Amino acid sequence: MKANEVALVLTGYQNEFCSPDGKLHALIKDMLASNKIIPNTVDLLTRAQKKGIPAYIASIVFTPGYPELQNPVGILKNIKEIGAFMKGTKGADVIDELKPFSGYLQVVEGKTGLSCFGHTNLDGFLKEKGVKTIGVAGLLTNVCVESTARAGYDAGYEVIIIKDCTGCRSQSWQEYAEQNIFPMLGKVMDHNEFLNSVQ
Repeated sequence: MKANEVALVLTGYQNEFCSPDGKLHALIKDMLASNKIIPNTVDLLTRAQKKGIPAYIASIVFTPGYPELQNPVGILKNIKEIGAFMKGTKGADVIDELKPFSGYLQVVEGKTGLSCFGHTNLDGFLKEKGVKTIGVAGLLTNVCVESTARAGYDAGYEVIIIKDCTGCRSQSWQEYAEQNIFPMLGKVMDHNEFLNSVQ
């Protein structure tokens, strides 16, 4: 793969998931530690930046009162009920570990659902750059990562899920997605395999 035809798409690296006082930290805390998701992601970004691979980050953020969610169900209903990912709160902020990359990561605004492509201009940014392949990373594996992978697949991109930079509620759920869902949408690689495949 050529560096100028590949892009990283990140989601979910927010304090609600990753900080001990985050409202959804309990869902992911075990895998954050055991799979070294954040250190792996920092290494991914450090090396991808040197290779000239563009990177985008789409965080889920809502305005007060959650007008973006009229009749939510499932995980979005839960987010609204517990008051998570509210604009202007610490929980909605991107984690400190990614702040050194603020000049590198292009922020994609407007994500109020599960996919990074929904209600955003991500597809436009990628097409403008001539991107053909996206490497998807973040949280949660079987929610926003999977939704983004599906949308990217439907939009015509080659999709790579960077497995050691993703995580969810349990290792068994993670392995199910890696073995049964993601192979239908693209390739599954760790971050070293992904970086080594980009020229």
